[in-house]
Order: sequence, then structure tokens, then C-alpha cells
Amino acid sequence: MSFRFYALSLVGVLTFSALAPALADSAPAPVLAVADVMGQTQLRHFKLWFAGALGNWPLARYELEQIKRNFEEMRGVGSVVAGKGFAQLLDKDSVPPLGDIEKAITDKNRTRFIAGFEKLTAACNACHVEAKVGFIKMQTPTASPFSNQSFPP
Repeated sequence: MSFRFYALSLVGVLTFSALAPALADSAPAPVLAVADVMGQTQLRHFKLWFAGALGNWPLARYELEQIKRNFEEMRGVGSVVAGKGFAQLLDKDSVPPLGDIEKAITDKNRTRFIAGFEKLTAACNACHVEAKVGFIKMQTPTASPFSNQSFPP
């Protein structure tokens, strides 16, 4: 191979090396997908149910706080679903039952927890319908896929 080929190759490598940091800085930041955060929320919903139904109030509080954090994360990125702001859908449907669940956890009241959880599940489904993903239907969990976690206190 000729000296000219090596020289041009070296110039190409040096140019790319010089531009790479600038290209990396200009790359768009990853955007949170509603479906990804809702997938996490679905797991939290499941764990919240078992923790509260079995009276593990510290775990129930933890999972409730994680659901709230997921909702805030989506609120912060300004996601739009079916032409509506995600925050608007959350505030209308899903946020109100969280207060009922929080109060039930604080009072360690299993009956009120179950009622609040049922409201939350219905709210999730109402939000899904409004967001045009009504085929995603939540329900009270019936069995645990987490054989490596103990839910009773």
C-alpha cells in the first residue's frame, strides 16, 4: 500500500477522533417511553397489592412511593398520549386513588387498602381507555411471579 493511502487513513482517523466528542455531545438525549415507565409501574402495582394485602406496610409504602416517582418522571418529560398531556391523564384518573392508598397504609387498614387498590386499578384502566390503549387491562394480581421475594412481613 502506498504512503498516500496511509496518510489519508491517518487524516481520517484523526478527523473522526477530533469530531467524536462533539458528535456525542450533540446526540439527542434518550427519551423515556411511556410504555417503559408503565411497564415498571405495572410491576410496582403488583408488588403494592401483595405487600398491602398481606400487611407488609413498609413494603407497601415503598412501592406506592415508587409508583408516585414513576408518575412524576413521566410528568417531567411532558409526554403526550392520545393528544393529551400525560400529567392531565394522571391527575384525572390515577393520582386521586394514591391518596386513599397512602392513608390506608399509614393507618395499617387492610380493608381500606383493598378498596383504594381497586380504585387505583379501575383508574389505570380508565386512563388506558382514554389514552387509546384500552386493550391493556389491569386487574388485582392473583399469583406472584416473584418466587424470590417474600411479601408477608
